[in-house]
Amino acid sequence: MSDLFVSVLFSSYNGASRRLRHTLDSLVHQELPHDRWELIAVDNNSNDGTFDLLETYSDKLPITILQQRKPGKSGALNMALDRVKGDLIVFTDDDVRAEPNWLKAIVDCAAAHPGYGVFGGRIVPEWEKEPKDRFIEWIPMGSTFAIVDDTQSGPCDPTKVWGPNTIVRRELLGTSVRYREDIGPLPGKIFAMGEDAEIIIRLAANGAKSYRCAEAVVHHWIPASSVTEDWVQKRGERLGYGMPALFPDEVPGGVRLSGVPLPTWIESAQWAFRAAMLYLLPRSKKRFWAIWKYYYMRGYRAGIRRYVSQTMTQ
Repeated sequence: MSDLFVSVLFSSYNGASRRLRHTLDSLVHQELPHDRWELIAVDNNSNDGTFDLLETYSDKLPITILQQRKPGKSGALNMALDRVKGDLIVFTDDDVRAEPNWLKAIVDCAAAHPGYGVFGGRIVPEWEKEPKDRFIEWIPMGSTFAIVDDTQSGPCDPTKVWGPNTIVRRELLGTSVRYREDIGPLPGKIFAMGEDAEIIIRLAANGAKSYRCAEAVVHHWIPASSVTEDWVQKRGERLGYGMPALFPDEVPGGVRLSGVPLPTWIESAQWAFRAAMLYLLPRSKKRFWAIWKYYYMRGYRAGIRRYVSQTMTQ
């Protein structure tokens, strides 16, 4: 076995009220010996028993518990990054269940492929209630539920490395590469999705190569409340809101109206018209996507105003 040391990081906001215990239990049963890895868990301004729950695992896990009072997942992870000791940094979430060989598979994969700096494992859905509705076949599983269920290992596009199972060699991050704190989950309001994708895209632009390690598997919890057409369609607004932050060069230039480029207004109007025309018709893939795109474009317009200055699009 390689002597690579691993740092596992996650942030939790009110995780004790949800699935945090299941995540911690799965880490207790990791095959990688505890002297080969550490867990840094950040209680991000929780108002439930998250901190107390984390403390109960102090004698079961090689855990360091931090508290970040400022709301925001990205800031919490940045706090954790300042404390890591590992050669490999593993980013995950507080609602996953890791397979027992998860960390061992990550170490073996990184040791076998030294030319790669970023690794992404499989993320498979763990449904609270197995979906029976046909619309589940229509949705983008990656951007909606962070599912990447590709069973083939090998080089991959960096945009296919997702948050709950993201691994980066520590040397690529150094002391300066950190999450953008204006992107990522915030309680109580719309936020830009894509904080994990943004940092990987930056690393890729600097030459880091990505590899999929299909043997490293986590199960991502998906509550039944998230498996409805309405929820998925409205989630498109968060995705759209983050896209100008991730890809500002793709925002159209030219004349703006109310801070939004004219071509974006035209595209928005087209999708709004389609959504309105199809709304009262029976459910179909075409109807679903028209409404999804309506919300996506609404978020995209707001994201342009938030993240892309007028001068950047000239």
